Order: sequence, then structure tokens, then C-alpha cells
Amino acid sequence: MSLFRPQSRPGSALRKLLMVLCGIALFLVLAGALGVWALGRYSPRLLDASLSGQSGAHLTVEDNQTNLFVGRVDYAGLVITNPSRWQEREFLRVKRLVLDVDPLTFTEGGGQVVNEAELDIDRVTIVGKQDFLSDNNAKDIANGLKSSASSPAPKTEPSKAPQPFLIKHLRVRVGRITVVSGDGSADRRVVVDQDFGYVFEANDVTEKNFNAKVSGPMGQQALQTALRRQPELMFELAREKMRRPAPSREEK
Repeated sequence: MSLFRPQSRPGSALRKLLMVLCGIALFLVLAGALGVWALGRYSPRLLDASLSGQSGAHLTVEDNQTNLFVGRVDYAGLVITNPSRWQEREFLRVKRLVLDVDPLTFTEGGGQVVNEAELDIDRVTIVGKQDFLSDNNAKDIANGLKSSASSPAPKTEPSKAPQPFLIKHLRVRVGRITVVSGDGSADRRVVVDQDFGYVFEANDVTEKNFNAKVSGPMGQQALQTALRRQPELMFELAREKMRRPAPSREEK
């Protein structure tokens, strides 16, 4: 029985990391949609200010074809950098982010409707310290977004219900995945560098069914894809976890 334990833990960790990516993807989708009615073509600056303030990371866009009047966000070459404590510069490179929204639902209040959301991730780079499965850049960014979203409201105001939204069709593609351990140290090592080729789609996603339709199924499908297409990815994570030395005082 113990022979299978090292493989199951990296598999679970991979699934959790991809679920973190899913949360960041939702942030990009909804924040980008807000940019449609806010400032349109200046929305990347708003996204960068929000992301940097919450996590210390930065966001840039090479080409922004957002059209405020038709309710469309269209980014190409979107890049999210790492927080400053990481030597590896880049976390996420998105080939294209396209959103088709119903603008009236963002100006009249009530549920916000996204007709089509497509996130084509060209490359994800997960960097960590010696214990890279628990201390990594993806968690830093996700924790920053989470802490900002869950900041306590003033005691005089009742807690607000989550903003209702509807994403009629969601498509997420993840291309290449790179995992680096020992970032910023002499023990730096590229654990995984492979084309993942993962595609996830969901319909009629709301704030109420997001976990059931996206978070859970996305993580499970990602794990199945890894086992089917790149089984060596799981074996390599298992081998790395078994060979990982105890952290030094400086790394603690």
C-alpha cells in the first residue's frame, strides 16, 4: 500500500494547483468583463492595479481589441508576472482571453451575464521553494486574491451576498506546464516541462454552481488528463517529492 502513497500526493497537489489556476481564471474573466463597462480599452491597467495591490504580481497585455460598445473583451499576449519574492519572472502567459458579455447586465444591476468566455493559456510556470508543492507562486497569487475578496465588511453593514453572474459557455485551455523547485537557490531544478494539452468546457456557470460545475470537475479532469497523456508527469512529481532534501535554515 505504501508504494502508491508518494504518487497519490503529487497527483492531489497537481489537481489543487490547477484548481487554483481555475480561480485565477475566473478572476480574469469577471474582472475583464467589468472592464467592458468601466474603461474599455484601459481595462488592462485596472486589472494590473488590482492584481499588484492584492498579490504583488503584475499583468500586461500585448494587444487589446476590447470593444466597449458591443460588450467584447479581447486580449492577446496577456502575461502575469510573479510576486517579487520569486526569481522566476513569469507565472502565466495567456495566448488569448476573449469575453462576449451582455453590457446591459453590467449597467442595470442584478446578475451579470457573460455569453462566451474563452481562456487560452499558452504556458503556466509553477515555481516553489524546496517544498514546492506547498510553497509556490500560484498559491501566493491565489491567497492575495482570496484575502482581498474576503476582507471583513464594517460591523455596521450586513454581509453582502455574492454578486450573481452567469457564464453561458466557458472554455479553458492549458498548454505547457513547467514546474521549478528550489527557486532562487543553488538547488534550482526544472521538475516538469511538458505540453499538457488540456481543455475544459462548461455551460451555464453561476456563482451558485461554480464549485460543482467548474472547480471540482476541472481538477478531476486535469488529473485524468495528466495520467492519460503525460503519466511521466505524475511519476516525476513523485520522484521529486521522495528525493527532496530537508530545507536549510536559510530556506526556512
